[in-house]
Amino acid sequence: MVHPLAISIRPVTYADIPALAKISGDSFIEDRHTQMKGLGKKPYVMEDVALEDIASYLGSEKLVCVKAVDDTTGEPVGWSCWGFRGFEPQEIPREDPGPRENRSQTESPKTATVEEEPSVTGEIDDEVDIIARLTAMTDADMNHWMRVLMPVGARCMYVVSLSVAPAAQSRGVGSALLKWGTDLADRFGVYAWVHSSEAAWRHYSKHGFEIVGTLDVDLDEWAPGPPPLEEGEGAIWGHYVFRYMKRFPKEI
Repeated sequence: MVHPLAISIRPVTYADIPALAKISGDSFIEDRHTQMKGLGKKPYVMEDVALEDIASYLGSEKLVCVKAVDDTTGEPVGWSCWGFRGFEPQEIPREDPGPRENRSQTESPKTATVEEEPSVTGEIDDEVDIIARLTAMTDADMNHWMRVLMPVGARCMYVVSLSVAPAAQSRGVGSALLKWGTDLADRFGVYAWVHSSEAAWRHYSKHGFEIVGTLDVDLDEWAPGPPPLEEGEGAIWGHYVFRYMKRFPKEI
């Protein structure tokens, strides 16, 4: 029987970035979409991406990152980042993340745009990165739903990222990280939304998030190569469904 962990939710500091990036990388090892993106011309490595992204999140005045710390070991076992739209700076519960220590001075997290889609003219070469095209397509869909879910003048919160170390999964860590944000949303009386991975949407559903939109991607149509050899002959990547989910505040 798996027992819940005793954890504390604390602010993220720059010194936490390597450990939290590893948690992100480890937690997405089995994610089918992430696995396939690793076959791109420029292989996608979740841990490396997280190293850069978390630093940029900590540099944004509109984002807050928190970590779940195992009370027994003192080690982080998960983290999340929340965005605040339509809030005054003094309302956002930010704390000093500490010194950067030679990290790049990224002003704010990157947001892909439709204009970033690679253009190809003439004969298509074998070296054209179909994964870059897939990323551009999913980014464009994300931007569309951001406009739908966060129209001008909207006041809301949203989940930028949430990762739990594999050994700590199903032990209350993800729920605690999510509750940190939903409690705030209830206190402010605002809705919250998330762009969920295939594996996480049921967890969000248990916490009051409801599906408002989906993007169903047939990964085999985009795959630059077959699944890992150990999966056997005839293995396929399968479908991957991104789910946009919204949670309305509860009265407190």
